[in-house]
Amino acid sequence: MKTVLSIQSQVAGARVGNSVAAFAMERLGVRVLQLPTVLLGRRPDHGPPGGGPIPAATLSAMIEGLAADGVLAEVDAVLSGYLGASDHVAVVLGAVAQVKAANAKAVFVCDPVLGDDGKLFVRDEIADAVLNGLWRHADWLTPNAFELGLLTGRTVDSLESAREAARYVGKPVLCSSIRTALGLGNLLAAPTGDWFCETPRLPRAQKGAGDLLSALYVARRVRGDALVMALEGATGSVYDVIVRSLAADSEDLLLPEAQDLLEEPVTWPRARSLERV
Repeated sequence: MKTVLSIQSQVAGARVGNSVAAFAMERLGVRVLQLPTVLLGRRPDHGPPGGGPIPAATLSAMIEGLAADGVLAEVDAVLSGYLGASDHVAVVLGAVAQVKAANAKAVFVCDPVLGDDGKLFVRDEIADAVLNGLWRHADWLTPNAFELGLLTGRTVDSLESAREAARYVGKPVLCSSIRTALGLGNLLAAPTGDWFCETPRLPRAQKGAGDLLSALYVARRVRGDALVMALEGATGSVYDVIVRSLAADSEDLLLPEAQDLLEEPVTWPRARSLERV
């Protein structure tokens, strides 16, 4: 069975981080090994969240436990997301090194969860650690437009500026939340070409939508979906889940209620190939 090691937040009362990623990937038939970077009772934007970051030593010990059971050789991808402390970067990179030593075909996918809409929602030292020590080691990147701008030191406010920033990165990039006249789009920039997939604008999106997109794309890729199919399927599923959640006036993504849409979205937006310049 295809397996992903998912290293990101765990929030008891919200569908973000691993609460989104693990459910979505397993619904697509991919086994998920979950490592929490933080344990929180609720989202920090709701107030004092309860809980806090997992100590780096504890996180490392958990990885050693997985190694002792021999499961790291079964990992096809390491997906990193929200980090709770700057020293988590070294732990993630250590885990990636162990996984790749056990399985040379494994990939490291970095979702640099730093902020959105022009605002950081991690501490400066965590942002510095991701920007200066983590993302360059990734095989694939899944930032939103704001995060891609942070990674490259550029303003990313259009499809063309996103393509230019992705070319600067020089490795496969799935960049989300690119504003268009129609709504929002996701850019997949890969060595074999660039594709853009967009959906109509919605009034808002629940927290965790970016985590869901990254998880669905990674799950589809590791199970064997082609690049464009993975882009289209993940984009359509996220859109449909948001629509279903908005219709129920839910602040959270209604994943259990909308789980069939993860595998078979009602909306299947067609990606258009972009001419290389």
